[in-house]
Amino acid sequence: MSMDKHRGDDRHHGEDAYERQQRLEVLLHELRTSLTTIRGWAELPLQGLSDDPELMVRALRRIQDEADHMHQAVQQVFPRADTSWVRPLDAEPVDLRDVADEAVADLGLLDPERPIARENSGRPTLVADNRMLRHAIRNLLGNALRHTPAGSPVTVAVRGPVAGSGGRPRVELSVSDQGPGMSPHDIARLTSPRSEDGRIELGGGLGLSIVRRVVERHGGEVSVHSAPGRGTTVTVAFPIVSVSSGN
Repeated sequence: MSMDKHRGDDRHHGEDAYERQQRLEVLLHELRTSLTTIRGWAELPLQGLSDDPELMVRALRRIQDEADHMHQAVQQVFPRADTSWVRPLDAEPVDLRDVADEAVADLGLLDPERPIARENSGRPTLVADNRMLRHAIRNLLGNALRHTPAGSPVTVAVRGPVAGSGGRPRVELSVSDQGPGMSPHDIARLTSPRSEDGRIELGGGLGLSIVRRVVERHGGEVSVHSAPGRGTTVTVAFPIVSVSSGN
């Protein structure tokens, strides 16, 4: 067997190992996120709020939804041999304001002292995978909370439709914080396109990498505006109708 054949086999095995690492990293991240959310909603009765029937129904629905997401995440990461671990988009009409409200409610349980402001403009409805979108926005908001001081305010703004590149209408969601900010190098690393083979760039922060991948699968864009000492604003923009097949 030639040396070239050995090198080819080594590259093949290395790629397989990298893909397995990707799958496990994504699975652990998603399971941790869902378990944290389930714990937050499940603790409501212990806080004396069980007398509010509407709140308890909402809590049960969120727990069920996160349990379903965990089950789906495991199936995606360990698929049957004839399927891809990246599932197709399940597109439906989605109001981005509802997605933002749910993400704020989830994280408000985990960091109740954190002031999170909401701003809405227009009727930002798009065709998207609702479950995938919700988890991307929650990752985006969670990242802002993790990298800013306790008690530092965060603003979640939703707007649209607005004119995007080429005049095509799109909707936008931005998360702004008053944290330490980022250097131009860090911004470039977070907003650079993913690798040609579609791998998740783990070095850039798994949460934001998942956000970027979800946005790109919907034909959207991610932008970051920041400066050291001046906070950070991350904006995700989606076409009103998804241009991606989900592959």
